[in-house]
Amino acid sequence: MTLRLILRSLAVLMLALNVAARADVVTFESLMLPPSSYANGNPGNLSPGSSVSVPFQFGGVAFANTFGIDATWGFAYWNGFAISNVENTTDGTWTNQYAAKPGSGHLSANYAVAYSSAATIMFPEPVVASGLRIANTTYAYAIMTEPDPNGFSVPLGQDGWFSVTATGSRNGATVAFEEFVLADLRGTNPIGVRGGWNWFDLSDLGLIDSLAFSFAGSDVGEYGLNTPAYFAMDDLTFAVPEPSGVVLAVGGAAAWVARRRWAWRR
Repeated sequence: MTLRLILRSLAVLMLALNVAARADVVTFESLMLPPSSYANGNPGNLSPGSSVSVPFQFGGVAFANTFGIDATWGFAYWNGFAISNVENTTDGTWTNQYAAKPGSGHLSANYAVAYSSAATIMFPEPVVASGLRIANTTYAYAIMTEPDPNGFSVPLGQDGWFSVTATGSRNGATVAFEEFVLADLRGTNPIGVRGGWNWFDLSDLGLIDSLAFSFAGSDVGEYGLNTPAYFAMDDLTFAVPEPSGVVLAVGGAAAWVARRRWAWRR
């Protein structure tokens, strides 16, 4: 009996038992931004060598963010999540790193931009995540399809690919993970580099209280992945099961697994 099968059984049983749940969708629209701008965590008063880590909060859901000023060279840096409504779909340079390739959020203005493996999401209580909308950023899309003006990367060629993995955890322990491929030139009928919003199904993760994102791809150099480790996201969709429903569902899942094991042994 695999963990994935157990998680599937849990999800099916929760639906079958009609477990009461409080559904929610994070659209990022509650953060008021000027047109074509972004929020990257910059408090505006940092000195070289200092940084601040304050997550963006939407309905109690925390999206990690760190912003700092380099001690030696004085440049600004950030990681985790930024919130944006930048509409620039043509400038493929690093200076346009806050733009989603579709040109806006999914059916809205605002969206989040994830950068690096520091992009983590913390829920205030265990949830069942349905999924989220995901897209390439304008910067990452350009690097995968056009020559890199800085020479760090090359356009993806035959058999090239780029993906994002979402890892769900509960109480600090990994539960399961799902992968979404944002670019794929493998095989005889490849999808290519995705330019629009797509649904990233996370329903198989089961009951989780955090999500962590990581990146992988075919363009790897001496220092790791050459493809810019960004993606845009919108419409994070999840449900908070009622405690009694969770107990019933987990208990039902355990009983179902036990019956399957007994049937297999017979």
